[in-house]
Amino acid sequence: MKNTKLIALLKSYSKTEMSRLKEYVSSSYYNKNKLVAQLYNTLNVYYPEFDSPRLEDEIVFRKMFPGEKYDYFKFKNITSDLFGLALEFLKLSAAEKNDIDNEISLLNILHDRKLDNIYSQREKKVKQKLQNAEVKDEDNYLLQYQLERVNIAHYKFEGAAYTFDSIQSEFDSFLRYSLTGMLRLYSKMLHNKNHGNIHFDMKMFENVWEYVKNREFEDNPSVTVYKHIIALELSKSTDDYKKLLEIKEKFRNKIPDEEHYYILLVQNSFAAYMLKLGDESFYKDRFAAFKEMFEFGFMNAGYIIYPNFISAYTSACMADEFDWAEQLMQKTQNGISPAEEKLNSLYYCRGFMAYRKKDFGSALRYFSKTKFRLYLMKVMVKSYTARIY
Repeated sequence: MKNTKLIALLKSYSKTEMSRLKEYVSSSYYNKNKLVAQLYNTLNVYYPEFDSPRLEDEIVFRKMFPGEKYDYFKFKNITSDLFGLALEFLKLSAAEKNDIDNEISLLNILHDRKLDNIYSQREKKVKQKLQNAEVKDEDNYLLQYQLERVNIAHYKFEGAAYTFDSIQSEFDSFLRYSLTGMLRLYSKMLHNKNHGNIHFDMKMFENVWEYVKNREFEDNPSVTVYKHIIALELSKSTDDYKKLLEIKEKFRNKIPDEEHYYILLVQNSFAAYMLKLGDESFYKDRFAAFKEMFEFGFMNAGYIIYPNFISAYTSACMADEFDWAEQLMQKTQNGISPAEEKLNSLYYCRGFMAYRKKDFGSALRYFSKTKFRLYLMKVMVKSYTARIY
């Protein structure tokens, strides 16, 4: 039973979620089968590891049904029901977090029931929440558009408050949402095209870019961010790069984490591009991008893919930030993934620091210990070995 979908799902639950799941499966409103609640109570004893040798189907069955002969189909049905309820609980939890989504759905219900006074009160609350949101991103603009659509349908039939201005409001909200989404995707396409040599079919790009390139969008930080990323990817100029960094600082608290992280990725890529052109001043910019990724939790010390660990560590060494590199190694070495590349990564990074400090004997010893499976990493080891010789 340890390797079932049910156990994998329950392992992903936090302690609070497990406690709430107990209330959920114990509620007769959501669950009519008391045996499912009994199975939850039996399995909850093994949370969070679920690695006990007693976590076998027949042992769990006998615990639930003392004296009964093991019935595969009976047990299978109960576990399937618990798995289904656990998934439904996650859906309910996700819905609870989407407060404004739920409010807009409620407005539709109030409209259908012709509860106009209640509708008007709730609509004002939703609109105020959206307008007062500190972060106005693609999701916010989508909700504004959905609210406008609900309002048009409601006021059209209710009659009193409907005006042709509502059509303009719906269009404006749809335009904000559409521009944000399209520029986000265009910016990612251009970034991957420039730095990964990947081809995309960027339909309508010229038309959209012609519309936005000379316009200011101070009331839409997300569009401003993506517009300047696109400008940088098109021009590859240091002026556009500096402007993007200014925008990052200006709107740091008004953009979602995804956009903050994406700016840092672009910063890292542009620094790498400039380094290839021979401008070594960008070593500090590349290091600054990695440092900020860790400071804001975009890279996790508890789990980090080994090429990312190596890139962050070596960027610090190239910027002569040796103390930071050592601290990074101490914090992240147990989280390097996959585990079989941990020693290779540590040897390589030790060798790289020794190389930067011109301790070439130590560097060669560390490099010689690496046994990377990835061909690119082997090439990097050979490259620095050749430089030392």
